Amino acid sequence: MSDTRASVTEEETGSQVGTYLRGAGLGDRNGPLTGAPRCPFRLRGSEPEGLSNAQEGEFLRMLGPAPAAELPGGRARVVVDYDLALRLAAGPHVSRDARQHWQHLPHAEGVLAAWTGTHNALNSEGDDHKRFRAPISAALSRRRVETMGPEIEAIVADALADVSGSSSVVDLVQAFALRVPTQVITRLLGVPEASLAAFQTAAAGLFDTAAAPDEMAQSMMAVLGLLGQMVEEKRQSPGDDLVTDLIQAADASEEALSDAELRDQLMLIVIAGTETTVHAIGTLLVHLLSHPRQRRLILEGAATMEDALEESLRLQPPVSAVPLRFAVNDFTDPSSMESFARGEEILIHIAATGRDPRVHDAPETFDVLRTTSRRHLAFGHGIHFCPGAPLARREVVIAVTKWLEAFPHCRLAVSEDELTLVPSFISNGFREIPVLLH
Repeated sequence: MSDTRASVTEEETGSQVGTYLRGAGLGDRNGPLTGAPRCPFRLRGSEPEGLSNAQEGEFLRMLGPAPAAELPGGRARVVVDYDLALRLAAGPHVSRDARQHWQHLPHAEGVLAAWTGTHNALNSEGDDHKRFRAPISAALSRRRVETMGPEIEAIVADALADVSGSSSVVDLVQAFALRVPTQVITRLLGVPEASLAAFQTAAAGLFDTAAAPDEMAQSMMAVLGLLGQMVEEKRQSPGDDLVTDLIQAADASEEALSDAELRDQLMLIVIAGTETTVHAIGTLLVHLLSHPRQRRLILEGAATMEDALEESLRLQPPVSAVPLRFAVNDFTDPSSMESFARGEEILIHIAATGRDPRVHDAPETFDVLRTTSRRHLAFGHGIHFCPGAPLARREVVIAVTKWLEAFPHCRLAVSEDELTLVPSFISNGFREIPVLLH
């Protein structure tokens, strides 16, 4: 494989991959099981499916720190090494700005077009990035997040009250994990409740990495249309909420955002505030419900719910990867000796970097006492570290703590292995989580 520097020989890699694929029940998914596997590898979300994002990350790790992989509508070097990911995310050689550094952007379609074509804090650098990020950081300051605590607790209490009367199997995702961030978005951020359901339906399509290009384009058009309507309504009738603050700050800045930029910016905030938090809540509850000894450590005070959250984010982050980054110039990383060509597509595999065995002992194990649990990239790294991280952490800790207090005998209705993951290499959570409350 000319485009990756595996840490083992070709013969050894072929043998390991063959064993791994047979164990996963995938047969000759990527060609013969003897010799080196066919490259590029096809990431989850494309046909055929079979592995979780974490399992695919382990497969890719056998091929080196940054092997090539096939994406829907393109390909990329997929970074699975934690330290390499840190260097690339914070270094000067890699950019998220597709407009400046990706010659294929005008021809991109499907998931790659949807996630690289927006112009907001996620896909910008330098002064442009500062212009986008400043109003978000101001609106989501730690002080403001602290004041949101009582309101979040009230939202959680309402959701728990509605669930408590059920004597049958409850889907934790729809009944609770989705409801909490949805209400936070509605009440605190100021997204009109009437349009939120339509927005969530459309936004869900942006995470379906197996969707056809035309379906992805329709989802994007629907999302932007709803956001444009929301911006117009907030300008006419401002409220005491984060969205109004962002619009006013964007309009008042020396370099006012265009309506298109404002829509792209709000799309990032609303999607990040719902999809990722839903999965963070659901996944942490799954980990604690399926690991009673770890839960007991929290009850005994040996660990905190914050410790459990960080370990859950490391083990199964709510986002597995966010397309794309690009090499600004030809360069070689001196530590890994991985070489990248100018304009080359790069995808940091967050789910894989959190399980790097050179960083974490027994990385596949959920351990709330793990001393390295905070060495993960669930909220990004460098200038693109998520400004909403404090709010997300607060929501998850409150929601999960209150759920376990309300339903101390809650248990999964199926084994953890039977839970179904969403079909995406971006979103990384469970479609549904059936539980018994009593």
